[in-house]
Amino acid sequence: MWKLVVLVLALGTSNVGIPQAGPFDQPEPQVFARSEDQERARMLSEPCSEADIGIGCYRFNGRSIREAPCTYHIDPGVIGSLPTDQCYKMDAPRRYRGVWVDEFEGQRFIPEGTSPAEWPRADPKSAGWREQFERARLATIWLDASRVSFDKMPRKRGTKKIIEFVGRKTKYPGAYGHFGMSGQEIIVDQVIALRECPSTGLCR
Repeated sequence: MWKLVVLVLALGTSNVGIPQAGPFDQPEPQVFARSEDQERARMLSEPCSEADIGIGCYRFNGRSIREAPCTYHIDPGVIGSLPTDQCYKMDAPRRYRGVWVDEFEGQRFIPEGTSPAEWPRADPKSAGWREQFERARLATIWLDASRVSFDKMPRKRGTKKIIEFVGRKTKYPGAYGHFGMSGQEIIVDQVIALRECPSTGLCR
């Protein structure tokens, strides 16, 4: 999650992009790498007082809003957010292999030996839909390959690939990737091998 510019009003009402038990729940303090962001997470549910303005709260459109973890002000009404590995605790680098679904807003990684998340297809109002949706979301891994070069490797958007790489995964499950629709995120630090899946047959 590189620098993300969002409207302050949107962040103040939705918490998009902050890891948590569900996409719209309050984040747990221990997921954050910096102590100041842990403190911000603990204070999110606390109302702002006049004394808090400028030291934990800010004013926007006549309202007092708590500073969200990992955010900073760019311009009036607009904030930025820290990259994922500066914001959240990460596991140590390790080697991964699996299928990479390389889509613009649907980046996801399916580790070798696992199956893709099964998203619900029934009516969202039907019994069990929400539970199945959340299981699928938490099982989905967003793959951030923005920091590596593919100059000498084939990369065609909108395809599935077999990828082997060294990367770092978020330590805690949360709401990562596009609109928080992934339960984990892996940052690719080094690509070892990459090839497109065949048009027919298994991708392995």
